[in-house]
Amino acid sequence: MLKLYRNHQGKIILAALVLAFALGIGFPHLFKPLEFISSTFINLLKLCALPIVLTSLIVTIGGLQQLHELKKVARNSVIYIVLTEIAAVTIGLVVFNLVDISGNINASSLLSGAHYSQSTSTAIDPSHIFNYIFSANIFQSLVNFDVLPVVAFSIMFGISCALHQEKARPILQVMTSTREMFLVLLNGVMYLAPLAIFVLIGTSVSDSYLSGALGANLVGLLKFVGLFFVALFIHFLWQILLVTALYRHLGVRRILRECLPIFTTAFISSSSLATLPLALEKALELGGKKKVVNFMLPICASMNFASGMMYEMAACLFFMHILGIHPDITQQILLALACILTGIAVGGIPETSMVSFVTVFGMAGIPLSAIAILMPLDRIVDRVRTMVNIFGNTCGTLIVSKSVD
Repeated sequence: MLKLYRNHQGKIILAALVLAFALGIGFPHLFKPLEFISSTFINLLKLCALPIVLTSLIVTIGGLQQLHELKKVARNSVIYIVLTEIAAVTIGLVVFNLVDISGNINASSLLSGAHYSQSTSTAIDPSHIFNYIFSANIFQSLVNFDVLPVVAFSIMFGISCALHQEKARPILQVMTSTREMFLVLLNGVMYLAPLAIFVLIGTSVSDSYLSGALGANLVGLLKFVGLFFVALFIHFLWQILLVTALYRHLGVRRILRECLPIFTTAFISSSSLATLPLALEKALELGGKKKVVNFMLPICASMNFASGMMYEMAACLFFMHILGIHPDITQQILLALACILTGIAVGGIPETSMVSFVTVFGMAGIPLSAIAILMPLDRIVDRVRTMVNIFGNTCGTLIVSKSVD
């Protein structure tokens, strides 16, 4: 019964969305007594988020073999992946700074009366950034839900484990088990998602309806999705143009024709891993070197979710703008860094968007009720993100192939 419920959870969430929308307009006072359900769901998400980020980073980095002996293929692949992620987040940052779509959106009604809360993560004097990131008390950072100190500690501890694999093996086993148990817990929490979304969306719709801002809020959300697709297209464009510049015999039309099965499979499955076999085949057909393709694409499937990182950055700026908050460049760089690092940490695990949004929104001080606004949209947006992501990974293998013998 539970398996059947999870298999059809997307349809149930859609039904909950439609029902919440209808009842929010027809019975706008129905949802106030139910708000404890949504707050409980958000608290449980927060409970899982940072432990998963911490253990995932330690296990991923600590499990690397012989860091000092990385060969050229591995080094160039990792460099390209990181540069791609930086490029994606930067595109999202620039596009959503240049175009302000907050317009007439009523922040209070859209976010069910929640307000921006100043976070220590984004209220840092530039001269104190390093003292903040390298915290003297990691447990205090966990309590305060400060993302960057937790990530910095995880990376340093993971590198220490990688350099002393024999001594670290018991620790890595404990961390792996801890991560798996938190993932089990997160999987259980997600059973509450349709009910929590029903309450959160219903509350948002009823508040928007009562305030007369329902139409403006819906238009604003559609603008957000449209502008994100523009940023995603720019990210798609620079990669395909770089490939055609490096491979003169490959035109844009041929690349798109050869990669059509990748696009369709990615859209249908919404999974980079499910599309991986096709991507491996097409990358080789287009001229990628076998040693690069076989190494890089599986790595990308577990750590390169550049499109998702762009989505987190875009959503942060969108919700901060409608709340009347305009972060300075230092705050935006810290947010971009958090998007990249949390994306790498949790990219290969289920419900990755939820974990990433909880951590990044918590850092930015954005009310976590914003997550429920994005979840119904994410069903479509995630499929488009996956298409661009796996195609970008395929392009990446071709680009890195030119840099190795």
